[in-house]
Amino acid sequence: MSSQRPSVLSIDVGSPSVRAGLFDDNGEPVAGTASRRPHRFVIGPGGRVEADPDALTRLVTECIDESLQWPSAAGREIAAVAFASFLHGMIGTDGEGRALTPVITWADFRSVEQADRLGLRMDPEEVRQRTGCPLHPVYFPSKLLWVRENQPQIFKDVDWWCSIGEHCFRRFTGRTSCSLSMASGFGLLDRRTGCWDGELLAGLGVDESRFSPLGDLDSPVRGLRSPYANRWPGLRDSAWFPALGDGACSNVGCGSANGDRIALMIGTTGAMRAVRPAGDAHIPEGLWVYRMDRTRELVGGVLGDGGNLFEWMSTTLDLGLTPKEIDVALLAAAPAGHGLTVLPFFTGERSTGWNPRARGAVIDLRLETKGLDLLQAGVEAIAYRFAAILRVLRPAAPDARDVIGTGRALRSSAAWGQILADVLELPLSCADEPEASSRGAAVLVLEALGLISNADAARPRIARTFFPRAGTTAAHRAAAVGQEHLRVIISSSLSSAAAPSAPCSGRTCIPSA
Repeated sequence: MSSQRPSVLSIDVGSPSVRAGLFDDNGEPVAGTASRRPHRFVIGPGGRVEADPDALTRLVTECIDESLQWPSAAGREIAAVAFASFLHGMIGTDGEGRALTPVITWADFRSVEQADRLGLRMDPEEVRQRTGCPLHPVYFPSKLLWVRENQPQIFKDVDWWCSIGEHCFRRFTGRTSCSLSMASGFGLLDRRTGCWDGELLAGLGVDESRFSPLGDLDSPVRGLRSPYANRWPGLRDSAWFPALGDGACSNVGCGSANGDRIALMIGTTGAMRAVRPAGDAHIPEGLWVYRMDRTRELVGGVLGDGGNLFEWMSTTLDLGLTPKEIDVALLAAAPAGHGLTVLPFFTGERSTGWNPRARGAVIDLRLETKGLDLLQAGVEAIAYRFAAILRVLRPAAPDARDVIGTGRALRSSAAWGQILADVLELPLSCADEPEASSRGAAVLVLEALGLISNADAARPRIARTFFPRAGTTAAHRAAAVGQEHLRVIISSSLSSAAAPSAPCSGRTCIPSA
């Protein structure tokens, strides 16, 4: 029998990669047990952004194999398996759990018209207050309607709608379970009751039986199905917990598990979130609410463009500079000194305007504009969107005094952190945690097992704090006002041109169940 204290295997299916690793009973990573497999979404015409569920499941399997085979994992008692995954990715399967659809990801915008027509039949604000989610192509309601209208046979054949975390959970354990955390990111959970939203499902013509039973951190399962019981003998008796949303896990992993800190994350995308008690509290305009568990919820906003925009600009502009040289140049540049205005909506607008038809834009280009000017303007533009989220988030999280930063982009670039501190006009402390979602999932499971007193007791150390620089405020405030003015103008023109197309007619465009 091992004399070592119990560990948790934590798995994280993110947008750029799948990761796994062991964490000890204090929520600290076990050195030498990490594994990682990169992947890319498949991008196609018309707004298609998908992933292969079986390929992702294979990557998860490979990561588990590798993490368990490292010498550092030998002899350790693995008390539980935690799982975090990206939100809003929808899969349809048959009765045996075989995928009939790809993962229709958060970035897939083919259901824009369906979201419009849902808003004609239903009261969008009432739906947002009830489910925590706006009627937007990111979420399941419009995705389900898109499949129903464009792939009717597949829609009819689907026996189970799920996320990638649930798909893996069923493949490994033979059980189906959807955590409140994951379900709340579908846009189909009634946050007042903690149950599937029957009114919304009825309007979509989908029966509740087509979704997993709702579970939570108090409902793990034990036992693996063949061949995984033989493949992973050390996990056969472990408690397997339902997959959690990576946003909630990231908050916990970076040290924002209660209401005294706002977490700011820049990875592939960007998000700003605070934790508060679960309930029926009003959701400010422009924000969403997702569950962390039965007693806690996240309120916040999200940007579809973050590190992905930086990567796209750096690659496309071919600056001929190393990442370090880019960072130094951005730190030395005059705030908003390029004179450009950028709308960072390359994947459509999410918070705060939620306009799926919005697209990226750059105005005031001149012959003297340099590639580095464009990159700086893009980074600052994202910071201005975070400032817009913060303005509406603060009243919903009145106890939050600090902002804690996390995410791959913030860890790799001092310029990101400094520009954000300047724009937000607040100190920005960055957590010294490279895998916040993985760590957060492990900490939440440790809390559920009673191995730590509460998730907030396992805060990581601070790697660095950025303070606003004197003399930057006026330039950034003026540039942010210019960006908002452009956003409103373009959003208004897009909205007026976006009337629902035939065969929709008034409020009869969506067939009832």
